[in-house]
Amino acid sequence: MKQTVSLTIPNDKRYIPLCMDMIKRTLEMANIEKEDSLKILAAARELLFNALTHAYPKHMGGAIDVDVRFLPHGIRVSVHDMGLPFDFDGYMQSDKEGGLKRIREYVDELRFTNLGKKGKAFTIFKAHPVDFSGFSFRPYSDLEDESPASLKPASIQIRDFGPGDEEAVSRLIYNNYTYSYYKSLFYYPKKIRRLNETGEIASVVAETKEGKIVGHFALVRVPDSNIAEIGVAVVDPDYKGKGIMNSMLGRIEQRAKEMGLDAIFGEALMLHPFSQRANLHHGFGESALLLGIVPNTVSLNDPNAVRTKKRASVLVGYKILSGVSKRTVFIPETYRAFIQEIYGNVGIEPVPARKSGCSEGDQIEYELSEYTQTGTLVIDRICSDFSHTLRHYLHTLYRKHVDMIYADINMMQCSRIDEAVKILKEEGFVFSGVLFYRKGEDDYLRMQMPNSDNVETDQIVCHSDFCSRLLSFINEELDSF
Repeated sequence: MKQTVSLTIPNDKRYIPLCMDMIKRTLEMANIEKEDSLKILAAARELLFNALTHAYPKHMGGAIDVDVRFLPHGIRVSVHDMGLPFDFDGYMQSDKEGGLKRIREYVDELRFTNLGKKGKAFTIFKAHPVDFSGFSFRPYSDLEDESPASLKPASIQIRDFGPGDEEAVSRLIYNNYTYSYYKSLFYYPKKIRRLNETGEIASVVAETKEGKIVGHFALVRVPDSNIAEIGVAVVDPDYKGKGIMNSMLGRIEQRAKEMGLDAIFGEALMLHPFSQRANLHHGFGESALLLGIVPNTVSLNDPNAVRTKKRASVLVGYKILSGVSKRTVFIPETYRAFIQEIYGNVGIEPVPARKSGCSEGDQIEYELSEYTQTGTLVIDRICSDFSHTLRHYLHTLYRKHVDMIYADINMMQCSRIDEAVKILKEEGFVFSGVLFYRKGEDDYLRMQMPNSDNVETDQIVCHSDFCSRLLSFINEELDSF
């Protein structure tokens, strides 16, 4: 199925009903709930009316392009024209009422793009899980006879990414996930190449002696920290079970050391135990279990994977490369035993920090993830008004319709961490684990709260004893609400 439905109409208001019918039927195909559908339609009507009324000078012909794009986490509608230039910022800051300004009442995002000689576009976005269950995705393999599936691992070369590999990497993603992979930039070959060139990601590939790319693994740098996530790990379905993934992971770790990173971490899908075993085999210490972070649109072409229609979980594992053996941290009494065990998993001794008074206000911000449709509160410091501040930020995230909300508490700066944990638990948050070097040099305690019934808590596969105990503890906390 194409991800975008498009319609081009003349600059004539008589075509508005045709456009609206197309958008309405598209929303019905994606099983968008009626309330959200009505809001999207109201916003789209405003965009269309604005374009057909103001884009072109009177008596001048022209075309209007309407695109409805399916995304795993929502619907995006764009209206493009080649009409008069427009000062969007000036209009939005003016005293004028109605029109485009009404649109923000209906959707989560309104964006204007000046395309220069190619005209201009208005785009609206409404967050909503998109149901593709009625459509058939058919993955393919472009392997030919000269690169047989029986090829021995010894003839597979593991090497760093090079220009020209980008299209093969995108195809590997497709062969494993079709178009369900939530890190959608990896469907764009040019973006893969550019990010490798800028150093934002560092990829390695597995190549057959005939020159066919059959595996990919990447280091994805984390902003504001000297660590990277290991991920985007895929092997051509016809080449699985040959040790390619482990070989690539070995090279990934070597590259991380060459780059001078403080740590690397991986998120093992909890739909099957394979990636959990691989991380443990390479010395990663289990540190956190993140419920619902994987959108329910992600589907693995793996017969051994657990099937679920809900959002899936990951098990986070860290490998510390900085050589640090001790960390001075604030540890909440409620989770002391688990946190001490987690530090032990990564080979670090947690040293209790001295508590101090609070002379400044709360220091809290929030982050939104477009990929996963989740929100995160980042809590570096709290004072007496934390409860009020927390509810303000939670209300903001509720309006964004995120399915999971995480709360990350700075374990090196937040001296009142026990109070922060208590208030978060009162709001419905439960334990998740520890994120090392999450921002700068600091470790963070992560807590989590499902904000939807669409989060899987039963069909979760654990490989290790620690993972099983952590999952049981989290479920016990959830059951207490």
